Amino acid sequence: MKRSILSLLALCTAFAAWGQPVFLESGKSVAELCTVTNLDLVTAEADINKDGLRDLVIAIPDLYNDHNFAFYFGQADGSYKEFRTYAINVPDALGITVTDKGVVRLQCDRDGGFDVFLFRWQDGDFRLIGGKKDRHKGGHFDESYNYLTGKMIRTDGEGKGRKVTNSDLPALPAINFGWIPLNYNMLDYLHVEPEDGPMDADYVLVMGIFRRMQDEEMLFWHFCDWDNPYRNPVPDGDNKWYAEDAHESPGSYNAYSVLSFTKQGEGVFLIELSETYYDRSWEANINEDGSNIDELLEEAAPEESGSEEEWTFFNGWFTVG
Repeated sequence: MKRSILSLLALCTAFAAWGQPVFLESGKSVAELCTVTNLDLVTAEADINKDGLRDLVIAIPDLYNDHNFAFYFGQADGSYKEFRTYAINVPDALGITVTDKGVVRLQCDRDGGFDVFLFRWQDGDFRLIGGKKDRHKGGHFDESYNYLTGKMIRTDGEGKGRKVTNSDLPALPAINFGWIPLNYNMLDYLHVEPEDGPMDADYVLVMGIFRRMQDEEMLFWHFCDWDNPYRNPVPDGDNKWYAEDAHESPGSYNAYSVLSFTKQGEGVFLIELSETYYDRSWEANINEDGSNIDELLEEAAPEESGSEEEWTFFNGWFTVG
């Protein structure tokens, strides 16, 4: 069922009010803003939006299935006011710093190296402007991305023997915080121009939502295999995309998933998931020569079950509805 942006805003407000919120709307310190006291917080304080006041970023790496990342803007009275909070998969080893130009730098430990994501306050949101993928396992390489200039620099090796390669990136739409997972391993689609021409801007955003769902394990485990391109969304008419997955396990169960994305407005997508399961456990009891299969078939009326879920993705976060 389609919703207007105004109704989405009301839904988001109601959703945040369930139970005690993790982040409060305003306060004068981290202790006043965050209600979580039993987990380690990662914070950074600096003037991010260049209004002369100190702003605040808070992340809670060990908190799952709840709002665990927040941006706050400083106020003239010395307090902070919430810009937006997110429920996103925050890597356990996360560092947050702010450059002297107000760019929020997130560094995540990853695969014997680290990922860096750079977000700048621009056009009313925190836009991804670049980053770096650095790896040292099995030999050093790093890739530095600049989405403003459309350039990538890759360095292989270290010292005098290092090799530096420059390449162009595809043209990309504005990608704001929350539109992609904080994992560069999952973001190759941002960096390679498709053979059939430039990437559709909406498709880039749909892929980011899909990767976040996989990263946060919102889908059936087999569907979360992000390295398999056959599970990626494909166009399904105007403003629609769908993805599907099939897992068949003899002697256990079959699982089929269909996921659809429908654009409802700028930055607003309706997501619908349908899953069907078939019990195949009876097959484990088939004799080696199959002599009892007719008997088992008669007794086992194949059981089928299914489920349907729906989310709305808006401004970098999911609401159930």
